[in-house]
Amino acid sequence: MPNEENQIEDAERLAEGDWIVHKQHGVGQIIAIEEKKIGAEKRKYFRVKVSDGVYWLPVKKDPGYIRAVSTRYRIRMVLKSIREAPQDLPNNYKERNQYVTDKLTEAGIQVKGELLRDLHARGPSEDVNLTVIDGRQLDKLREQFLREMMVVLEIDMDRAEEMLSRALRKSVERMKEKKQEELDNLTVDALL
Repeated sequence: MPNEENQIEDAERLAEGDWIVHKQHGVGQIIAIEEKKIGAEKRKYFRVKVSDGVYWLPVKKDPGYIRAVSTRYRIRMVLKSIREAPQDLPNNYKERNQYVTDKLTEAGIQVKGELLRDLHARGPSEDVNLTVIDGRQLDKLREQFLREMMVVLEIDMDRAEEMLSRALRKSVERMKEKKQEELDNLTVDALL
């Protein structure tokens, strides 16, 4: 059975039509179970359809790189987290890239939602353009989150984008309010 983050402990229980989330490929639907011969060995594979193609996933007991799609409740909780003020990321691009890469090893939607929020806020918070790597990571996180929202909430892409954009705008507003409050406190402290 899936744990709190919907980790799939036994892929053999998956069936045609099930939706899954792969760490790298994002949301996909199992469209077939096929036997493939690679070398001398025959193995079973799930044929998984994703937005930009198809991949084959070996059927095995502990596929740590996939999870079940989230629940409606979990999506709403992640959107709530996204509306919060973002956390600071390392300023050094190498440290930031390593931090994001390390976080992405966790397949959980909560972590990915928080990273999405924090990367999105880098431009408005520092009035800088994102690095190419930051931009790619942000685009990938956004795409994966939107696709999962569409599947779980049974909405179209436009509605999913609207909901996510609203949450990200709220996050940036809270960040600006927090920074203004910190600035006001510094000004008051300087006057005392």
